[in-house]
Amino acid sequence: MKTYDGIYSYDSPDNAQACLVTVTNKRIEIHLRDAHGNSRTVHWYWYNVVQGDRALHHTGLPLQTLKVASYEFQDEVARRMKQPLRRGIPAVVTAVAGTVLFIVLLLVAAYFWIIPALAGRVANTLPVEYEIKFGEEAYNNMIRDFKILPGETEKVNSFFKALDIPSKYPVKITVVDKPEANAFAVPGGHIVVFSGLLQQMRHPEELAALLAHEFSHVELRHTTRSLMQSLGTYMAVSLVFGDLTGIGAVLVENAQTLKSLEYSRTLEKEADLNGLRLLTARKINGEGYIWLFGTLKNEAGAMPSEWLSSHPDLDNRIRYVETELKGDTTAATPAALANLWQQIKTK
Repeated sequence: MKTYDGIYSYDSPDNAQACLVTVTNKRIEIHLRDAHGNSRTVHWYWYNVVQGDRALHHTGLPLQTLKVASYEFQDEVARRMKQPLRRGIPAVVTAVAGTVLFIVLLLVAAYFWIIPALAGRVANTLPVEYEIKFGEEAYNNMIRDFKILPGETEKVNSFFKALDIPSKYPVKITVVDKPEANAFAVPGGHIVVFSGLLQQMRHPEELAALLAHEFSHVELRHTTRSLMQSLGTYMAVSLVFGDLTGIGAVLVENAQTLKSLEYSRTLEKEADLNGLRLLTARKINGEGYIWLFGTLKNEAGAMPSEWLSSHPDLDNRIRYVETELKGDTTAATPAALANLWQQIKTK
């Protein structure tokens, strides 16, 4: 490694001293001696070197200048200054980049694993009374944007009561005047059904399947868990601090997301199969699920179904429901449900 004679100044051109200079791939090394003869080395990394008039300068403060008379040195510096891609990355940049990458990975982990796990745990440990309370508040905050159909609401509630499904929640059905094919559950017991979906159904078992499915989301706390997960950062803060009041407030403020809330495939399958078991136990033809999915698929082209967008993979769900049915689709419609169905379909 060749050494060159130079003049190094620090802070002021008057504060100059002789030095020896060497050049490496990463930096210029300036070798100095203090007044007591002790040696020290100043390192100028290439990304901090600026070429001036017959001198080199170091970026930043205080002002540092290096003069080397050797033409060979000047040629070497010029050659290296034309190779920006070979300059080293400062340690501070590397550290910052590493920290940013760590934070990004942590956020990704939180979104896909930590928050869902916390959401599920908190949802399963919430007192039922508290879930009912903030569910009622969320329902009241959301339902004001809909026109409720009292007659249809009363009939569908009677239909659900005839199913005789016990629950720890006060289940209430609300039918609203909307042409789209949609239905959704609210934490704590409310289920909202759009009139457009009722009009498209052809069998009472379809309505039984729909209500059993949405009821299962409530009973198994899927709605509360998925809503917590979908609210991400806001919910994470409340989860970390164990703030149940904060959780309720965030859920109420975001009640509008309930009508398009998406569930994971695992939760959808769990709700389907739980609902199917409820129908089977009441001797209601479980093929109502197949008919319901078929109705939604057939009507999707003519009238967009919000239920389809938030409850995807109908073909896959038809397959596993058919497998669970095991060919037993001979159950007759219970007379009480058939009578109530006729009332619902009568204008």
